[in-house]
Amino acid sequence: MTRNSTEDRPRSATASSPIPERQILVVSLGLSLAIFFLDALTPQRLVVSILQDIPIALTGLSAKRRTTVALVAVGILSNILAEIINAHTEGAISHTAIANRLFSVLSFLLVGYLAMRIQSQALRTGQHLSEKKRADRDRQIRTLLEELSREPDLDAFLVRIASHFRHLFGARGTLFAGVRDGRWSPPLLADPPSLDLWKEGERIPGGLALLLTNPFPPVRITQMSFAPFLEKNGMREAYLAHLGTGEDREAPPLLLFLLDPLEPDPLLLLTEILPVLEDQLRRLTLLQYLRESNAGLLRKNALIQDLVSGVSHDLRTPLLAQNMNMALALEGVWGPVPEGVRTLLQQMVQSNTSLLDLSGRLLLLSRYELGEGPLEWSRFPLADLVEEVSQEIAPLLRSKQLVLTRHLCDTFLEGDRPALRRLLLNLLDNAVKWSPPGEEILIESSRENGIFRLSVRDRGPGIPPDIVPRLFERFGGLRPGSGFGLGLYLAQQIARVHDGRIRHRPTDPGSLFILEIPQGKGAV
Repeated sequence: MTRNSTEDRPRSATASSPIPERQILVVSLGLSLAIFFLDALTPQRLVVSILQDIPIALTGLSAKRRTTVALVAVGILSNILAEIINAHTEGAISHTAIANRLFSVLSFLLVGYLAMRIQSQALRTGQHLSEKKRADRDRQIRTLLEELSREPDLDAFLVRIASHFRHLFGARGTLFAGVRDGRWSPPLLADPPSLDLWKEGERIPGGLALLLTNPFPPVRITQMSFAPFLEKNGMREAYLAHLGTGEDREAPPLLLFLLDPLEPDPLLLLTEILPVLEDQLRRLTLLQYLRESNAGLLRKNALIQDLVSGVSHDLRTPLLAQNMNMALALEGVWGPVPEGVRTLLQQMVQSNTSLLDLSGRLLLLSRYELGEGPLEWSRFPLADLVEEVSQEIAPLLRSKQLVLTRHLCDTFLEGDRPALRRLLLNLLDNAVKWSPPGEEILIESSRENGIFRLSVRDRGPGIPPDIVPRLFERFGGLRPGSGFGLGLYLAQQIARVHDGRIRHRPTDPGSLFILEIPQGKGAV
């Protein structure tokens, strides 16, 4: 690694530092006092007092007008006092000397006025340069923040910020280092990359370890234990900032090092920038956590989907085989079936059918939960779909002596037919379940203002008010005799995939469920 001598680097802070105010005052007063003694020891005809213009002019180097005013006052007083001493020594007052001293006082006032004008001009020039420098710095910071706000990766963010900070502070090097349990930990990166850094797992220097016991503002590092690192990289000084990456105070800190910055006041600039930098770090840390959590959730979702699909498939195969065997037994394939056994077989067939229905609902539910949407898009008449579902629930209608009345408009549906069939079947199954024997179930459809509506109405006891807010949630409609609590939830998911929705409206008696689908989406 090439190491440049730090003695050869110009330090802008030193080069541009103004002469201290106190030093100007001391020098000016000293000169004024010396000129006073010289004036008091010389004859009146020599105008030595004019030399008081020199210390007055020197005050133009200061930043305060009161210094100039004070030296003008000192010059006038010393001029008067010297004339008194001269007149006493010579035994007479010279009118020429008095005139000369009056001209000297005028010159004091003129030089003082010019010195104050110089001070004002220097002040304005300094303010202009300061504002220009501040504007350049603000522009650099804005550019930096605009670029960094688009960076989604934490490591890439730190690499870019290290390069930007190096140029912003005029530093010979910038580095980031993580700390965990008193040892260096990732990230460990620097700009330029040629800097000789510590190794991951290496213990941090003792003096630095003491500093890290509590959060601290940006500081200049003075610990002797840090000197070997600076010497190894040919650096002279370093500034350190502690960056918080989260709300947790126990979170491992991230350290920022600025090596040999040219910025006159790096601590002030660091203090201004750090809050914004910490906000960006928290944002990126949160995004990284969310990405990792999302990846974990996706893995779990895939596992759950495989589990649901696998279990449903493994359930359906033996259940279908059992139903087939029990149906054959009920038909007498293996001989007469006693009445008690026949009742038992019928109950088993009914239980197996319920389990098959549950496995089918779970498979369909997993599709819509994972956002897979319709898989069998087609166009078909509404009347055919309603007729198909009506035939399927006909045994249930006959068992309760229910009447299914249909008032349908002549329209076509476009969508996932098996899913829409499941939606209508769930609504009718719900109506059959809660309808008293001998009542009517009404299916109606209409098209109005670009919306297709299909309604199913029963004359049952209605839905309790406490259940209505969670009616379309998973297991939200569970109540005695309601089944698995998935029917209405699954129906709503199917409606949403078709850009529609299902609404519930209480009636007297019973309940009304209305499916609404925009025309052109699920209805044409």
